[in-house]
Amino acid sequence: EIAASAETVQTTISQVAGVAEESSSATEEVSASTEETSASAQQIAASAQQLSANAQALNDLVAMFKVEEGVAGRDGRSPAGH
Repeated sequence: EIAASAETVQTTISQVAGVAEESSSATEEVSASTEETSASAQQIAASAQQLSANAQALNDLVAMFKVEEGVAGRDGRSPAGH
């Protein structure tokens, strides 16, 4: 009976060791995935900042071409054609 109990304990220890090994492997995979996700998030943030800067530059350029209402055009008429 002691031998059977010892064998059961040994089997249980082996199973626990297997589960711990699988858990460790899964933890490493999650860690690697988290690092990749973090790097992607940083790239997205940098892209968003660049897009924001580009949008501001475009707004500045468009502002140079805006015509105030009531200002006469080249032909001396107002923009509405009056």
